[in-house]
Amino acid sequence: MPRKLSKSGYVVLVLLCSIPTLNSIAQVVGDKPAPPALNEDIQQVQDTGPARSGAAASSTISVARLIVPRKAKRLYVKALEAWTKQAAAEAQRRLDQALRIDPNFPEALSLYGAIKAERQEWKLAEQHLQAAIQCDPSYSPAYIALAEVYNRQKRFDDAQKVSDQALSAGADSWILSYEIARALIGKEQYQSALTVAETSLRSKEDGSLLHIAKAHAFLGLGKYPEAATELKAYLRDQPSAEGSQDARNLLQRLQSLAPP
Repeated sequence: MPRKLSKSGYVVLVLLCSIPTLNSIAQVVGDKPAPPALNEDIQQVQDTGPARSGAAASSTISVARLIVPRKAKRLYVKALEAWTKQAAAEAQRRLDQALRIDPNFPEALSLYGAIKAERQEWKLAEQHLQAAIQCDPSYSPAYIALAEVYNRQKRFDDAQKVSDQALSAGADSWILSYEIARALIGKEQYQSALTVAETSLRSKEDGSLLHIAKAHAFLGLGKYPEAATELKAYLRDQPSAEGSQDARNLLQRLQSLAPP
């Protein structure tokens, strides 16, 4: 199965799907926009490739997010910056402060859930992500993050269901397509997974990890040469990503099966 979405991967998810939100937070609270260092950090995803892809899930900011107190928004931005720098303890401290001010802050609840998921504290991760959805049903990043949590637990039916909810909430990113493909592969619906991945690759600027999803789908169908082709495509796009060595190892095993 494809590797789990990394810590950096979730930050890209949040920022790609909520760029208008982050920029609006900066305007509302009077802070400067995210510094260049933050933007550079999120451009390289450990497992998922460059962050050029994925249109914003929704250009509309809900009332639920607009009414969050300024101090809570500042704390959230600081938590997000800490998270990109792998400072989980600092990020959680800032989120605790933000949620004490506003327990119904969707972005803070979502990021808190991601931290818990990274520690494999599944119940708490689910609780916070579900709470984010309840607070703002239009906040699609929470749905996508919850789908990723379900996939990591091999709860593929739940992952597919919440992915459908993300689509209904307006999500449109290759990360969502990847989670949908993961769920379908887990359910051994390989042809459907291929369709999802291929459609997303045609319509999005990037999404190198979808080649990994396609490779696993082809493996499930017993089409090893096609799987090797997808692995090569991923390695061409992401030669030094964290997941690239796993892709190389799998490619070598496939090539060893080929006739001389």
